[in-house]
Amino acid sequence: MGENRRVSTVEPEKRIWEREFFSGTAQELHEAEMPPARRLVRLNSLTRPAVVLGSAQRAQPAWVNAVEQSGIDLARRRSGGGAVWLAPGEQCWIDLWLPASDPLWISDVAQSSWWLGECWAQALTTLAGHTTASAAGATTLQAAAPQVHTGPLLDREFAQIACFAGLGSGEVTVNQRKVVGISQRRSRLGARFQCVVYIQWDPEPLLAVLESTEKQTDEGAHRREQSAGVSTTGGSSGLGSVLRTRVQAAGIAPGSAHVPVERRVFDALVASLPQ
Repeated sequence: MGENRRVSTVEPEKRIWEREFFSGTAQELHEAEMPPARRLVRLNSLTRPAVVLGSAQRAQPAWVNAVEQSGIDLARRRSGGGAVWLAPGEQCWIDLWLPASDPLWISDVAQSSWWLGECWAQALTTLAGHTTASAAGATTLQAAAPQVHTGPLLDREFAQIACFAGLGSGEVTVNQRKVVGISQRRSRLGARFQCVVYIQWDPEPLLAVLESTEKQTDEGAHRREQSAGVSTTGGSSGLGSVLRTRVQAAGIAPGSAHVPVERRVFDALVASLPQ
């Protein structure tokens, strides 16, 4: 794992958020533990691209072959949901730890991330305003206010395959397109919330892996139909359609050499967190 830094805080009785800055591979960052007794927010910086599977998701042999041929990592997180594409500089990945004794803790899992979604909505609104001021004519979040989803999981079948193909409780949309993905892992000690906001959104690398099983099946069917003298008709992936039309990047202006865009997003979220 790369060099990691922790920013110490004072007066812990105020329940302020301790900040950490970690870098490494996707698997290293997912396996990095978080201290159980205090609030913590961590910015994760990737050193290699990866497809990250959810805790209950089974790695298909075709997926393993696809990532090996592409030279990317296949990792697994401990929180639920479907696969996520991560690459250096393409997203802001932030983890938060909330102790079970914290006033923000909500026992009802369906409502437990609403507060975090509201924080993200506030942070994105702030960033959209900054984008408009610094990048005239840029496509931003200014066109519509971020919305926090407080209903049941939408598109469950697709969400079990790819996280951003569904919409879960506490996640954030803009113009009905998903912008913030949130998964969580809970224990008796607390909850680890894992958040991703895309700075650049390109679904094709993820689809190239996830659809490799479908491609393999289609090729086998095509060969069987050809040998039987049957005409083959192709089909389009519903998952691909969802990822191409219902997800968008956050529309944040590029960062500078001094303040990269991931750090700007991180700082905006930290500023929105309850004390």
